[in-house]
Amino acid sequence: MKDILDIINKFNSFALFCHVSPDADALGSMNALRLVLKKMNKKVFAYCDGKVPDNISFLDVKLEENEKHIQQVEVCIMLDCNAPSRVGKYAGLFDNAKIKVVIDHHQKSDYEFTYSLIDINSPSTCDLLYEIIKELNVPINSQIALNLYAGLSSDTGGFIHSSTNAMSHKHAYELLNYNFDLEMVNYNMFKYKQSNYLFFYKTALRNTKPYLNGKIYVTFFNNKAYKKYENICENPTAFHFLDGIEGNEIRVRIIEKEKDVYSISLRSNKYANVCNIAREFGGGGHIRAAGCTSNEFFKDILGKILDSCQKELERSQNDRNS
Repeated sequence: MKDILDIINKFNSFALFCHVSPDADALGSMNALRLVLKKMNKKVFAYCDGKVPDNISFLDVKLEENEKHIQQVEVCIMLDCNAPSRVGKYAGLFDNAKIKVVIDHHQKSDYEFTYSLIDINSPSTCDLLYEIIKELNVPINSQIALNLYAGLSSDTGGFIHSSTNAMSHKHAYELLNYNFDLEMVNYNMFKYKQSNYLFFYKTALRNTKPYLNGKIYVTFFNNKAYKKYENICENPTAFHFLDGIEGNEIRVRIIEKEKDVYSISLRSNKYANVCNIAREFGGGGHIRAAGCTSNEFFKDILGKILDSCQKELERSQNDRNS
């Protein structure tokens, strides 16, 4: 952390990046750092290869589209992911940066950063960033607190995921003292649904198939279906209808966001390490939640994913029995 603090204090211009298909932790951490750097009178530009989901638009994220700034700043910082492939179209520009910094809580990749703060035991990137901000002694306002709280609340599933720990609750308690609208945050992140959600669910259920006697569920949206329900598909919580089904361990979501470009999201319930699966496709993430992207044909992707899932189930079961 000391190196990260020194970098932030020493340099005056920054480009911030978060992962594709952003969630509240990705956008919340990036936007909170953007706001803090602005309070420190630094130049800062935030980039994301993806749209802000409707349900977290209250974060008021300001995304930059001019890529020239990336080549002009002194420092590039990646948040909530730790491989250039996870920042999508900005991967090459980030890779060419002189000083590359990462703040993250996902399992480490093989990529070499100039400075890194990666804590896989942290429930969220916002938890890590909050500790950094406190060390910077920058006054936190209600908007910064709102972004941080949204991120740590989102990544703990409203404080119910296995990653939740005492520090999460401590941070939440401290952030709530900044008097943002907690009811609004919780409603938008965990309850809000657009009126066409019922039609979305009909399509999702129709396109969901069980494998290995229900141990694996795969939901597929082709490009046409994705465009029809794009705003909903960009909300990770929209697919929670499969969570906790008896006998199920792994859930796979495959979405054709562009022609022959597939976004793959993996979730597990109790024991399977889906990060191992995502890494086989150049992605990464957590033990229970991970993602990747593929340009192969759908049938090939599905076959390889199912094969990897089956091997991971067998491996994790053997580990449990040994």
